[in-house]
Amino acid sequence: MTFEVMGLLTVAAGILCLLYGRATAIGLFLFSTLLGSSAATILTALGSANVQPAHLLLGFLLLVCWRPLYAARALQSLAFPSPGFWFLLTGIYGVFSAVFLPRLFEGASYVFAISRTAFGKAILMTPLAPGGGNITQTVYFLGNLACFCIFYGFTRDRTGKRIVADAIIACGIANLGFALLDYATFATGTAGLLGFMRNASYNMLDATEMAGMKRIVGSFTEASAFAGATLALFAFCFNLWLSHYRSRLTGPLSVFLLIALILSTSTTAYVGSAAYLAVVYGANIVRLVAGRADSRRAAFLGLGPIVLAILVLGVAHTEQASAYLANLLDQIVFNKGGSESALERGNWNSQAMVNFLDSYGLGIGVGSTRASSFAIAALASIGVPGTAAYLCFIVCTIVAPWREADVEAFAIRSAAGSACLAMVIAACLAGTTIDLGLVFYVLAAVAAAPLAEASRVAAAGAKPSPLTALA
Repeated sequence: MTFEVMGLLTVAAGILCLLYGRATAIGLFLFSTLLGSSAATILTALGSANVQPAHLLLGFLLLVCWRPLYAARALQSLAFPSPGFWFLLTGIYGVFSAVFLPRLFEGASYVFAISRTAFGKAILMTPLAPGGGNITQTVYFLGNLACFCIFYGFTRDRTGKRIVADAIIACGIANLGFALLDYATFATGTAGLLGFMRNASYNMLDATEMAGMKRIVGSFTEASAFAGATLALFAFCFNLWLSHYRSRLTGPLSVFLLIALILSTSTTAYVGSAAYLAVVYGANIVRLVAGRADSRRAAFLGLGPIVLAILVLGVAHTEQASAYLANLLDQIVFNKGGSESALERGNWNSQAMVNFLDSYGLGIGVGSTRASSFAIAALASIGVPGTAAYLCFIVCTIVAPWREADVEAFAIRSAAGSACLAMVIAACLAGTTIDLGLVFYVLAAVAAAPLAEASRVAAAGAKPSPLTALA
C-alpha cells in the first residue's frame, strides 16, 4: 500500500470534519467528490486499487454522523417504504452475488476485466473467476449505502438541506474552476503541475483533442467522467433556479455549466444533456397544463425553443461555424459508433449480456465484469433480482420529493431528484459498473429525506405530481 500526498490532505480534512461538525463535513466531502483523478492511497495488494479522497473521507463522516440524532435518522432511511429499503435489498443481494456467484459460475462464461500484462494495463476477456474486483467493488457499493444513510440523517432538517444545497452550488463553481485550470495548463504546456492530484492508477485521458478542441476533463480522468459530473451539477442548479432558490447565483451558474458541457466535446454531455432537458421540458409542460407553472417556468417553455432556433440558424448561416460544428458532431455523435472506442465498448456490452444469460438471470457478481452502460452492467452483475431492487430505489428516490409540503424543502429535494435522473441518464450512456458515484447517493439521500421539523410551511394548492417533481 502506498500513501499519497492527497491522502495526507484528506486526513487533514477529515480532522477538520471531526472538529467543526456537520456543515464542514458536508462541504469538504462534496468537494472531494470532484477529485475523480486523485488517489488518497493505492492498494498494491489488490491490483493497485485506488482509494479516492472521497471514500477515505467517508470514514470520518461516519464518526461525525455517530451522534444520537443523526444516527437515529440514518437508520430510519432503511425502513420500509423509504427508498433506502430498496437500496438495502440491493446491497444485500450485491454482497451475496460478489461472494457466491463468481464461484458458482466459475469458468462458465468469459468476462471483460482489468488485468496486468507485460504491456501494462489492458482490458482483456478472461474466464469468469473470483477476483480482486469483487472485493473492491463490493466495498465501494457498501460505502455508497453508508453515504446514503449518513446524508439522509444530515438532511432531515431544513438547515441540513440548505447546507447541502449551498455545498453543491459551491461544487459547481469549483468544477468550472478545475475546467479552466485544465484548459489553461494544457494550452501552456504546464499540465504536469496538476500531477499531484492526477495520481490515481487509472488511464489519464487529459491531453486528448477532438476536432481541434481540447477535450475538457477538469479534475477527472476523461471527458466522459467530467461530463457526467457537470451534467448532475447543471441539473441541480438549473432546477433550483426554476424554483427561485438563490436565483442570482444558480441562474448564471447553470448557464456556465451548460457551456462547459458543450465545450467538453463528450458524447455523454451532448446526448445526456439533450435527453435530460427533454424530460424537464416535458415535465414543465405537465405543470403548465395543470396550472402550476409560474412565470419563470412558462418563460423557459416559451423561450427555450426560440433560443435554440436562433442558435441553430446563426450557426447555419455562418459557413465556417457550420462546417466545424458538422465535423464535430460527426466525430462525437453521428459517426461515434464506428470508432475503435465505440466498437470496443460495444463488445463489452455484448459480452455483459452473454454473462447475464449464462448466469440464468442471476448475474455473475458485483465487480466480476464491466460494460459500457449502467443498465447492462446491472443486469450482468446483479441480475434480475438485484436490478429490480435497484430500479425500485432509483424510481422511489426520484418521485419521493412530491410528498413534501414545505416550499423550500421541496425545491431542494426535487432539484436533487432531478439531478439523480440526469446522472442515471449519463450512466446509461457510459457507465461501466453498477456504481453511480458518491454524489448520486448524496443527492438520492437529499431527495428521499422528508423534512422532520414540526413546523412546516404548507405548500399552496395541491401537491405536485411525481412527474413535475423532476422539473
